[in-house]
Order: sequence, then C-alpha cells, then structure tokens
Amino acid sequence: MHYGIIAIGSRGDVQPFVALALGLMDRGHQVTMMAHENFKDFVEGYKIEFHPLPGSVEEMLYSPKGRKVLRSGNMLVFMHFVNKEVSKNQARVNEALLSGAKKADVFVTSVLGMIWIDAIAATSGKPYITVQLSFPTTPTREFPCVLLDFFDFPSYNRLTYRIFDYLYTKDNIKKLNTFRQSLGLPKAKGLLLKNTGARKNPHLYAVSPSILPRPADWEDRSQITGFIHLPPKRREQNPLDGGIPAELIRWLEAGEKPIYIGFGSIPVPDPPRFIHILNQLLTETSYRFIFCQGWSKIEGLAEHPRLFVMPAANHDWLFPRCRAVITHGGIGTVAAALRAKTPMIVASIFADQPWWGKRVERRGLGIHLPFQQWNNKKLLAAIRKTETAEIRHRVTEIGDRMSREDGLVQTITVLENFFQSRAQPS
Repeated sequence: MHYGIIAIGSRGDVQPFVALALGLMDRGHQVTMMAHENFKDFVEGYKIEFHPLPGSVEEMLYSPKGRKVLRSGNMLVFMHFVNKEVSKNQARVNEALLSGAKKADVFVTSVLGMIWIDAIAATSGKPYITVQLSFPTTPTREFPCVLLDFFDFPSYNRLTYRIFDYLYTKDNIKKLNTFRQSLGLPKAKGLLLKNTGARKNPHLYAVSPSILPRPADWEDRSQITGFIHLPPKRREQNPLDGGIPAELIRWLEAGEKPIYIGFGSIPVPDPPRFIHILNQLLTETSYRFIFCQGWSKIEGLAEHPRLFVMPAANHDWLFPRCRAVITHGGIGTVAAALRAKTPMIVASIFADQPWWGKRVERRGLGIHLPFQQWNNKKLLAAIRKTETAEIRHRVTEIGDRMSREDGLVQTITVLENFFQSRAQPS
C-alpha cells in the first residue's frame, strides 16, 4: 500500500512522521512524505520519498511580525497571524498536495493538513486518518481545550472545544470552500472540526497515556497510541541527523552533567534578556550549560568554559547525559526528557506549551516557569527544585512506564487495520 503522509509545521511536527514512515516502510509499504520544502534534506536523509510543499514555518516565525507575536504570548493573536500568513500561500500548498496525493492509495495527515486532505479524500475516494502529535481537540468533560484553560469543570470544558472549533472555522472556512469548489465539491457548512469528526475516521493522538490518560467520554474513534520517536540506531545511520560531535563528547566528559537549554523550532522571544540571565547563571553558579540554538539566531553569547553552544541536538542521546532540561514545552522535547528520565523546566511561550508545562508540574515531573516570568532568581530556584528526590523519583517512574509503550507499533496497527478494511476489491 502506498501511504501519503502529510506533515505540516516545524521540526517537531515532522520528525515523528519520519519515524512513522520508516516503520511503514519496514513493513513493506511505500511512503511519500509531503512537508514544507525546507525539510527536504532531513526527510531524504532517511531515504524517504519527499514531495515538497511551498513555504517555510521557520521563515514565518522569524519574520519581524512573527517575532513580535511570539513575544506577546497571546495564542489568539498568534492563531490569527498564522492563518493570515498561511492563507497567502495556501493555494500553492493545495496544488502541491493534490499533486502528491495522486501517488498515494491512502493518507495520514497531521491536524494542520486535515481539512485539506478531507476535501482531497472526498473527491478521490481515498481514505485518511488523522494523527495528532500534541494537544487534544476532541471534546471532553475532563479538561478544557488547552487554549482556553482558565477554569476546569465539565460543562465549561465541553464548551471550550466548541469555541475553539468556531474560531478555527472562522479563520479557515473561506479558504477551504474556495478549494472545495475548485474540486467540484459543495461548500462546507457548520463547524469544520465537528464536520471531520462526523466522518468517523480514526483520530489518533501520538502522546503517551502516562502523561495524557484517555478521557472516558471520548468516542471510540479517538485513541491515544503513545509517542512516536526515531529509534537512536536509525538516527545514527543518517549522517545529516544522527552524528554526535566529538567536541561535545569531550566537553561532557570534562565535568559534571550539564543543564540543557533549548527552544527547538521556537525562536527565543527576547534574546538580550536571555543572554543576560544566562550570563548571570554562569557567573553566580557552578552549573554547566548546553545551549541548543535550534531556530534561534542569537548573537553576542560570550564564550565560557562552562557553556557549550550547538546548532542542533540529538535529544535521545543527549538528555540522559544532562542533570535537567530547560525547554519551551513542545511535546516532542517533553517526551524526549521523559524517556531520558531527566527532570525538566518548561519555559512556555505560547500555544499548548503552558498546558503541557502545567501538566508536567502537576504530575511532579518538573517545574513550569513561563519565559515571560524569567529572571535569574526564579530560574535558579526552578533548577534547584528539579534536583529534589521527589521529582527525580517521579520522572524515573514515568520514564520506566513509557519504556514499555510502543507508540509506533500501536499507530501502525490502527492504520493497517483501518485501511485494509477500506481497501476496494480489485
């Protein structure tokens, strides 16, 4: 069977789908991955067929307007900004999706591509499944939608998902109906997420049940299958992704375990403030630090023997060698820290990151300290809290539990069973 995998977004939105593609290929399936063109080398480095989609999330986030929105920390403002920027390019993305979709028998899409693939599936007769990597959009009474996490009681919680669906529909329905009409389909009416839910296709959440237990009031189609991650051995085989710098190994061996700091695909919102706090910590403590730049372009970091700066990191290799992890709270990085049994500080910036930060703290796995609240004193106090026996015991317990989960196998099992049941007889 030929799978078309649609992975729209940042590195954290693409990497789990690379792992899924490799798992499917190991089982004899053919895979074409559709992602933004800046991921071409990354995907093809794993010998996966790549079909580029126009645009780059990195360029959008690093634009002056994108940086300003990130500094605000306002999710509704950010959603409006993203939809406005994406709409400028959506027609070209849709053309590329249509071209790539011709190769596939079935589709697996992230939630960011769901409404467009839903339209393509309707006109092509090819089935699809949504695999969501982060916060739930399936309504439940057990907790509110992450973007409206102000109260927590059953009736309010259910309402928040309807509000989110309304805002999502308002931002997308005009663009979607233009696309649907070009395919000869009727206009979509009503709430878009509710509409796609009515199809009864499986909607999988690739998140560990250890950190997000499945709500009891979810319908059968919504399942939690576990984190999907690239096995270390597969990364080591990719010269573009899995190499460990010899300089890093020597630096790690020369002293105590360091504290990792990295914001992944989210640019540091306030570089001067970040540099000032990091310099204070280097001056006033004996801790060693690794700063992974990711998509952050920070100039002016002073050289220091207890600071190692690197452009990118293999989290699965590095995190077990760290005493603590300071991250923006992207769920992929949170998952890597939990697998490594390393306490974390979630320095959330926007979107679902505060929600994951609160979950990490409530479950005793680390500390939630939003980036906007950072100062030297607060960050140092958070670091010291991660060293308590209670947090380290809890992280080890959850890490052991996650080591017995296999999100890749669980996800592939659902995909194969569903698509085989929908296969048209030859």
